[in-house]
Amino acid sequence: MIANLLAVSVVCLLVASFVAYGIALAFSYAFLPAEWTRALWQCAADLYYQSSWFKAATIAFFTLLFSGIPRFWPARNTVADAAREREITRLNDDLIAARQQEQLRAKLRA
Repeated sequence: MIANLLAVSVVCLLVASFVAYGIALAFSYAFLPAEWTRALWQCAADLYYQSSWFKAATIAFFTLLFSGIPRFWPARNTVADAAREREITRLNDDLIAARQQEQLRAKLRA
């Protein structure tokens, strides 16, 4: 049990450190001076080329970061979608009414 706890703790710590480093990189890009940002990104680039674990964690972090974008892009216009649905419903109702009138005329002729 203790060995499992240690293994899980190490993995969680590793994942948390990669996530924290990714957040620090994103934060530095947005809010810190250019020199600090350049230094952090250079350190990240060095780690990226030296460590396959860091490369995998970086790819996973940015995949998770950008995975929310397809949900909102391309943006849908709900007003236009509702108008299109109403138009389709109206056309279907018109077709049903025309078919019923044609059936009624056919019955009256017979």
